[in-house]
This record gives sequence, C-alpha cells and structure tokens, in this order.
Amino acid sequence: MLNKIQSEIITRLKQGLGSMVNEVSLYFGGLENKEVLTKIRKKPAILLTFNQAHIKAKGSERLRFELSAGFYVVCICNRITDVQPHPSANINDLVYAILRLLAGQRLNEELNSFGLQPKTVRPLFISPLDSNTESLDTVAVEFEAVCDIYGIESDHYPEYTTDINNPDYVFSLFAGKHSEAPAQFDSLVLNIKNKSIQN
Repeated sequence: MLNKIQSEIITRLKQGLGSMVNEVSLYFGGLENKEVLTKIRKKPAILLTFNQAHIKAKGSERLRFELSAGFYVVCICNRITDVQPHPSANINDLVYAILRLLAGQRLNEELNSFGLQPKTVRPLFISPLDSNTESLDTVAVEFEAVCDIYGIESDHYPEYTTDINNPDYVFSLFAGKHSEAPAQFDSLVLNIKNKSIQN
C-alpha cells in the first residue's frame, strides 16, 4: 500500500511540475540528513520521503483498520538573487505548486474521501548555515495519507494470485503460504409452501 501511494505521488508530481523541476525522486532517509539533501546535482529538485504511520481499529469490525501515513515532499532549489535569463521557479513557487497538485488528491481512490491532507510547511537548515546550505532554499511540505487496510481471517493466509494489482500479490511473488479460495456459491434451491390465508 505504501509503495502504491508513493508511486502515485511521484507520478503526479513529475507530470504536473513539468520543467519547473529537474528531478522528482524517492528519498529513503530523514530530514536531518543534510549531506544527502544538499548534494542533489540537478536543482530545483523534489524528494519524497516516508515519515511514519499510525494504525487504529476502525469501528467494531475486527478486520478493518485505518492507516494514517505521513510523507514529506522536500523542495530544494538554489536561492535566486538576480533576474534569471530563463523562467526559474523559486521556493515559494515550488511549495505552492506542490500544495496545489497534491492537496485533497485521492490517488485513484486509494485514499479516503479527504485525500492527501497537507499538515505543515517548514524550512530546513535554517541554522547554522554552512557552505553546502547557504545558497539553498530547502522546504519540507508534510502530507498525511489515510486509507483502510484489512486483516485476514484468523488462522488463514492470503489467497494465491497472479494479479499484480492485487494487494496480496507480494505474498504470491515471494512464495508465501496461502489459503485456498472459498468454494464458489453455485446454486440456491428454495422450497416455498403455499399456505391459504383464512379470513
């Protein structure tokens, strides 16, 4: 599920931002990793990183849970001090564009009715500045994605599937134990007795 959400976000940003950025990619690490975030060669750049997730039971149904996953969209661009010969996005342009493209998006109905919910916008590396960060504007835009996840019946395993879009495909791909699909419901016979109604 998390892979699917990340992939949908990356695709939407790549298609929507166009030439506003030179790179949109996944980043596996925290916001405090200044060295990695500042070594991006092709700026402006967007990095998407997973923050954390919370899970809680939803309603009284034992097998239905709600997953709330946090993501950071990190915007990195050179600080613009002079008029550029070609149009160049500044940090405020990037933040606006990301909020406009992602806020409320349900990502092909993977998420609940609120879609991607923007939470915070915060600059990174405010101080102390050093030679790697003094000429950069770096801002993290936080989003929350909420979706339902479903457990498996007690003592059962996922069913085998060859459908790569099935959420349980990963178990079949790596030869995990699986349960047989329940028997198909073929027919129903009704025996209706006609009783006379007495007045």
